[in-house]
Amino acid sequence: MPLFLKQKINFENYWIKNGFFIIVFSIVINHFTAPENFPFNRNYQFPLIPIIASIIGGSVAIIIAYFNFKYFKSKYFSEKINSKTLLLFLFSTLGYVTIFYIPFYYVSNFLVNGKVDYNFYYLLNGLLVSLLIDTVLISLLFSSDIYKLHKLNSIQGILKVQQSGKITLVKHSEIAFMYSENKIVYIVKTDGTLIMTDFTLNEIENKVNEQSFFRTNRQTIIHPRSIEQIQSIENGKLSVLLKPAISNEESLQINISRYKKQAFMNWFQNKT
Repeated sequence: MPLFLKQKINFENYWIKNGFFIIVFSIVINHFTAPENFPFNRNYQFPLIPIIASIIGGSVAIIIAYFNFKYFKSKYFSEKINSKTLLLFLFSTLGYVTIFYIPFYYVSNFLVNGKVDYNFYYLLNGLLVSLLIDTVLISLLFSSDIYKLHKLNSIQGILKVQQSGKITLVKHSEIAFMYSENKIVYIVKTDGTLIMTDFTLNEIENKVNEQSFFRTNRQTIIHPRSIEQIQSIENGKLSVLLKPAISNEESLQINISRYKKQAFMNWFQNKT
């Protein structure tokens, strides 16, 4: 399996990389907004105030896009990536940018001109240009991360289980949880079917979508659909009751250490 599928999808150097890009982009684009700002103009004036305003506006847009992507990544993209969820992410991000842009436009005009400019044409024109630029930037910034998530969802949607010369295909959507007992790993399907595998739990952890499944301890990997009850117990630990029950046995109950407790609750709350 490609290495990038095993690694966490993150925003390494996100702020440095995009902060540098915003500064350069603001300097370049503002030199073309008016004749006197063009470097070869005889009456050239360095557009300091517009550049500062562009950097502030661009920075806020990047921050909005970053946190909105994190929300969609945990809430929607981990389960499904299609045109509907992608458009919802894009338009919701642009909506938040619009909410910020309108008061920002009037405040920046007041600071520069000493009065509030209520010219609707310039407001609308500036907003449309900003949204167009933001659409292009958002597409470029997050295309790689969306592609990785899509690969996780599409390529790793099925586990190929080999046992005793037989191959069983198990869809991720059918899995409730997986556990290890006596060095044998079992898959428990949502209908209660138990499948014995020749995997180790570490191998399965690398094959399933880390956004949908959680490694609770050395013996168990679970999906949110398997959780029936969560209870706090001694020493800051959690007791989790899993479903469905295996054959005629009682429901499996597992413990989550206090060190994994917060990570587990963050993961679980993002799935409900």
